[in-house]
Amino acid sequence: MKSHVTENILPANPRFHVPRGDGMFQPIPFLFVTERMQQEILHEREAILNALPSRGREQQAKIFARYDPKSSFDAFQDILHLFGVDRSRT
Repeated sequence: MKSHVTENILPANPRFHVPRGDGMFQPIPFLFVTERMQQEILHEREAILNALPSRGREQQAKIFARYDPKSSFDAFQDILHLFGVDRSRT
């Protein structure tokens, strides 16, 4: 019987990335990202990278580098600040 303890499995239905025909995943470029979304995007990316063979990881990391969820999070914070919403007190 095969042990699945060390087996890395790709997310079945990724929420923040679209599967491409070449086995890689394309990030969905959100304009605004909440802190929770940012964490979930990064967690999903980590799961995808861990499930890929080392040869594919490098290529996938380059694809992920084209879209930084941190910049979308910063844009969301700027909009909130513009309207006087201070999220640091929540």
